[in-house]
Amino acid sequence: MSLPPCLTLIFSRLHDDAYRRPSRGEGFSPCAHKGSLDETLVDGLLPPRERLPHMPSGGIRLSIDLSSSAIAATIDRHGTRIPVMLNGRLVMPHGITLDPAGHLRVGVTAPPEPSAGYQFTREPLELLGGVDTVPPVDVVQLIAGQLWHVADQAARQAGGPVAALTVTIPSGWGPRRRGHLTDAAARAGLPAPAMVTAPAALAAYTRAHEGITPDGSCLLICQADQHPVTLTVLQVDPDGYRELATRSINPTRDLDQVLAQRIVDASTTDDDPLRAETAQPAQGSGELLESVRQARQLLTVQDRAPVLLPAPRKPAVITRDDVTAAAQPLLDEVDAAVQDILDAADVDRQHFGGVIHREAEAIPGLRDRLTAATGLAPTTLTGHTHALADGALALTAPHHQATATAADTQLPRVRLRIRDLTSAILLGACSLTLLLQAIFTADITTTYALRVVGVRLSLPELGAAGALAMLTAFAMAHLAPTTWLAGAPTTSTPEPATGSLIRRGYLAAAVGGAIAAALYGLATGTAVEFDYGPYLKWTLGSALPVAVCAAVIAATAPRIPADALPAWLARARPAILPAAIGTTGIYLMRAALTITPPVDVTGMAGLMASAGAALIGVATALTAIRSRTARAITAPGLAIGYAIVVTYDTNSALIVGYLVALTWWGIQLTAHTLRLAFPATGRALRRVIDGQAT
Repeated sequence: MSLPPCLTLIFSRLHDDAYRRPSRGEGFSPCAHKGSLDETLVDGLLPPRERLPHMPSGGIRLSIDLSSSAIAATIDRHGTRIPVMLNGRLVMPHGITLDPAGHLRVGVTAPPEPSAGYQFTREPLELLGGVDTVPPVDVVQLIAGQLWHVADQAARQAGGPVAALTVTIPSGWGPRRRGHLTDAAARAGLPAPAMVTAPAALAAYTRAHEGITPDGSCLLICQADQHPVTLTVLQVDPDGYRELATRSINPTRDLDQVLAQRIVDASTTDDDPLRAETAQPAQGSGELLESVRQARQLLTVQDRAPVLLPAPRKPAVITRDDVTAAAQPLLDEVDAAVQDILDAADVDRQHFGGVIHREAEAIPGLRDRLTAATGLAPTTLTGHTHALADGALALTAPHHQATATAADTQLPRVRLRIRDLTSAILLGACSLTLLLQAIFTADITTTYALRVVGVRLSLPELGAAGALAMLTAFAMAHLAPTTWLAGAPTTSTPEPATGSLIRRGYLAAAVGGAIAAALYGLATGTAVEFDYGPYLKWTLGSALPVAVCAAVIAATAPRIPADALPAWLARARPAILPAAIGTTGIYLMRAALTITPPVDVTGMAGLMASAGAALIGVATALTAIRSRTARAITAPGLAIGYAIVVTYDTNSALIVGYLVALTWWGIQLTAHTLRLAFPATGRALRRVIDGQAT
């Protein structure tokens, strides 16, 4: 029986049909538009690849481990490694069931009893070696189903498409099977995979987490996490690992089969059907073998473990001694296998820089045998489900296309609108308003021989004017890339990259904003005919921290990944509303407090001062806090508190608080930029950003 025709269309339709999101419980069927590609498939399908927007470095790097006893996957986004939840678990079985309607169910275990019309494949990857099945199946299509299912869940979890794919494969694969895997990825609508053998992925993971092995030395890799146990000798090269030799330790029967046979012999009679099943490894009870595997996993942390037998039989109990006795044929071959692989690789024991031993279930005595055979204590990995997926990612990072950044990405050409200039104009107006109010309400208290020797004005208000001048420069820098690309394209001069525009814009903002703040101080001293020193300190001192932030952004922003640029540009835009609220509050408060006599003709100066102070509290909360929930809690509290405490003596402290909030906004943006440009900057910056993130 050949594969149903509708199954051969399932992945090609991903490229031809429009994206459709089914409701929960509804899957995808190219034949009848109902059914399920996977019983546990999350809602929706991965959008067709050719319909995704062009993103030079967009999406995620996905690593899928197909070589272990269970499938595991890891995604890498901006240097952060995240395990993919597959069907709600960290790992997923290899099994695939094909139902009579041609629907694939991926990540299932063997059914207790065969069902009519349902075809179960336990290990599709093993069938790429040319093993015939009855009935025959399209193995490439089955593997495409696995890859598509994993990539779909990874894309949903990460919120972006798969841009680069790495697959861990068994050792010894040649061009034929590698070509089949590439075809499977193409059918699933995924990029051509970079393939890493399991021993190399395991070595890369261990080298990254356990220590550095010198280049030129050799590693002995023992993979005991599946049958048969495999030994591999790798030589460490600057660009990766070179496989020198590989050998399987393959006793007559699998360890799980031997244990199952011993349990059956001890707990059943001669005429029990279960005894006949276990006597034939190829047809042994799948439930019993799975129970034995689970019991061996428990024995890694405890001395005894139960093995469930098919009803109505009572459970059996095995110990580590039982596993040791069953594994004795395997252990007896370790010494000879190590010597054989040393000869095949043409190395001696002194060439080994380390031994890596991985097992999923307990094999007592194997580690000791490896130690005796090599003279080195192995590094044992047990329970590291994503070791191979993570190691393959680390190994293929230099081979994937370099992540495009703002330095080599061009923004799309857009048309400037009036509202694009609004933020810079309004921020500049706010800055000038505070400057002029501070100057016009200055009280020249003392003169001597026609010389001013004493002036009373609000220095913090001048500082706020200088800080808002710097914020205006930020708005202009944010507008610079769009302004540059607003005109008609020219063929003679190439358009600059976004990173170049950001660098120029923010460097100009750092310099121009600082100069404007300094001019504010000089202008104030000139206007009141007094020493400009104190005024310059406040205007320039309030602007300099934000200017330093702009300079750091100018130096690092070109390294921002291209796919993160839109979100970064949106975040870097200075918020007009908090600045306008803060300016209004300062203006009202200072206007009320500078009235002479203290009560104006309406008798409302105190109310106006309280209203202004409340607005400053709201602006402080909106500027310093990004979380909407935290804003909703903090803004009313600050508004009430500021309105209560405002006096002639405390108004300067309230304005200083707003200046601190403006400085904190610049620090947050700078820290966010550094985190994007240098993903490995450490947890300290991550705490600064994520602690305030929405």
